[in-house]
Amino acid sequence: MNTEKIHVETKMKAPRMLKKIYRVLKIRKHPHDVSCKICSLFHAQGQTLNTTTKLLACITVLAALSACDGQDARPNAAAMAAASGAYKTCAACHGATGLGNEVLQAPALVNLDQDYLERQIRHYREGVRGRHPDDRWGQQMSDQAALLADDNAISAVVAQIGEFPDAAPAVTIKADLDRGRDLYGSTCGACHGPNAEGIPVLGAPALRGIDDWYLVRQYRNFRDGIRGTHEDDTLGQQMQRMGQVLKTDQDIQAVSAWIASLDIDE
Repeated sequence: MNTEKIHVETKMKAPRMLKKIYRVLKIRKHPHDVSCKICSLFHAQGQTLNTTTKLLACITVLAALSACDGQDARPNAAAMAAASGAYKTCAACHGATGLGNEVLQAPALVNLDQDYLERQIRHYREGVRGRHPDDRWGQQMSDQAALLADDNAISAVVAQIGEFPDAAPAVTIKADLDRGRDLYGSTCGACHGPNAEGIPVLGAPALRGIDDWYLVRQYRNFRDGIRGTHEDDTLGQQMQRMGQVLKTDQDIQAVSAWIASLDIDE
């Protein structure tokens, strides 16, 4: 990443926030790493920053990330700047209205059951999820969740996400839908419902409406012991055992593609 021009600007009596952003840009090479760290800075100091400084910060981030060599990922700085309330910390990666960003490996948050979403954010904050050394994206989420002071803060974020309109995710996986339906029925349906609508009493969230690529990644994480092994994650442990059922990546993709084909309004 070339930050020479930014170096000149930040040394010319730039606000303290811009100097902190410059240090982030110097040591972090991946755009998603940069955007998440800068979200943290906004969250920690947002109450003391004036509008001009915030605008300059966003411009600085965009300028630096546009110079990333060979990387297409870009944080949604505009979404971060536009978002308000408790959710603003999440917007740069997950979008202003929670639609997600596959390039940043940030799934859509709309369509998710609120109880499930609240539980997962709490698990990230408490280190129940996202601490495995092979879970790079989970580690970043764990860092972000740590910024939420308590359960009330988590509830405020989830409540705001709940106000966003549902939206069907884009289909990114082509697979045998008939095989996916059959495998889902024999493997997943007893807990997650025949149409992936979820069964709250079992703690099993709805799966329809979740990005297909994210379903694939999370099933692999359960299968490989990256997720669901913490002693305080009882439901995750159940999924970790179920993660051994689908034996091939083709089967995982088939199930995920079939779930993604379902109407979210059924």
